[in-house]
Amino acid sequence: MFKKILIIRPDAIGDLTLATPAIAAIKEKFPKAHIAVWVRPYNQAVIQNNPAIDEIIIDDLYDKIFKKQRIFPLKYLEWVKRIKAKNFDLAINFNGEFAYALIAFLARIPFRIGDRGKILYSWMYSHPALQHFNSWAIHEVEHHFELLKPLNITIKSNSVMHVYPAEKKIEEAKQLLHTSGIPGKPLMAVNVGTGGANKPWKAEYFVDLVKQLAQKYNTKIVLLGGPKEESLVAKMLSAVADSAVSLINLPLDSFIALVSLLDLYIGNDTGPSHIAAALNAPSIVLFTSKYQKPGRWAPWGNRHKFIKNISNCPYPCRSPSCKRDLCIDEISVEEVFSAACGLLEGEINASPAEDKLERERLSFNILLAGDSPEKEAVYQILQKNNWRVWSFSQPEIVKLSLKDLQAFYHFREINILHVFGKVPFKLRLSALLTTLNMPFPVMLVEDQNNRCSNFSELVRFYEDKFNHRVV
Repeated sequence: MFKKILIIRPDAIGDLTLATPAIAAIKEKFPKAHIAVWVRPYNQAVIQNNPAIDEIIIDDLYDKIFKKQRIFPLKYLEWVKRIKAKNFDLAINFNGEFAYALIAFLARIPFRIGDRGKILYSWMYSHPALQHFNSWAIHEVEHHFELLKPLNITIKSNSVMHVYPAEKKIEEAKQLLHTSGIPGKPLMAVNVGTGGANKPWKAEYFVDLVKQLAQKYNTKIVLLGGPKEESLVAKMLSAVADSAVSLINLPLDSFIALVSLLDLYIGNDTGPSHIAAALNAPSIVLFTSKYQKPGRWAPWGNRHKFIKNISNCPYPCRSPSCKRDLCIDEISVEEVFSAACGLLEGEINASPAEDKLERERLSFNILLAGDSPEKEAVYQILQKNNWRVWSFSQPEIVKLSLKDLQAFYHFREINILHVFGKVPFKLRLSALLTTLNMPFPVMLVEDQNNRCSNFSELVRFYEDKFNHRVV
């Protein structure tokens, strides 16, 4: 049906990596189509050597968009002319930004797909599809497939991410490891950075972890990171003695090749952790702040463990801009070390269904409100399964002010307010106000007649509420 397809994903390394299952599915659906992917110079190595991709188009707009710089009309017109000349008959805007929607529209690509939720410019798409970004029950890999519904492409149980390192780069990585004095197996790397997008784990904890792993397995740990981590890694090297070597600031294609050789990757929630998953490297990913949600951003497809603990930080969580460091020491060295040993010693990964349930367990923060036997039953079900749930009785609600409720929502990063019976005006208003001051507002669930008699029904109930959420 389609001869030339344009896929637009010129943003972060992780975002592009998470799009690779959808790209592979498009190629499977249209095997004879020429597929071009529009990316930045920064992330293009993610899709180099990918057999599903026929052409890479290099972007020069996204950095200006990200930095909120003015883009002159002439620049748009240059891109319109360039894209129009390629005669694409299908464009899929995975990135979602206005600039790319406009260019595809002005280039008169006949079949244009993008997020219907972008209400100010969704009319530019000939076939808009809704991405449920308000839902913590849907992974980012699955969000890409939501846009493919107009093409009758759905995600499969074996949909995995793929990144393809060049053989030459793999040989170079092996030589680099040899000259760096890495003694052999198991080969482990710790990526200490986040690129500034999220909160990194406490540096002192990384040092202790490196020492323990190096001692237990009689090896040296590879330290990875980018330019922003140079001073941090230098300090770490002075503290770990002969337990580690630094290989930071690798070009992305060299980084990919090195990670493909690993027996264990440990890192913060950031793009390179998704590369590790795409290379099927066993990995541990650390979610430090309340802001970070495994439901959407956990590893996908590889053997992995992700760790996210309840934070005792009382402040509203805006991790990228927060100057406080209260959350970065709430994951212990012991639990990361234990997880690392488990993966290295062959611990079997959870099934996809179990993994999804764990992502949701660590992303759904639930407050139950009211007085009823049904509420108590739900509370017991969630507690028994170790879900993150709190409970307010009716007398407690009466005593609490709006300010008190808002403070509790911030403190526990509540995202589900499950009210049994009639919803008091105070609770309704308190949930509405979170749209103004929380990155992820509280979802009010009104429950006049609870029918969730077991855990599976309750989880499906919350998933359905999230997936049909409007605000």
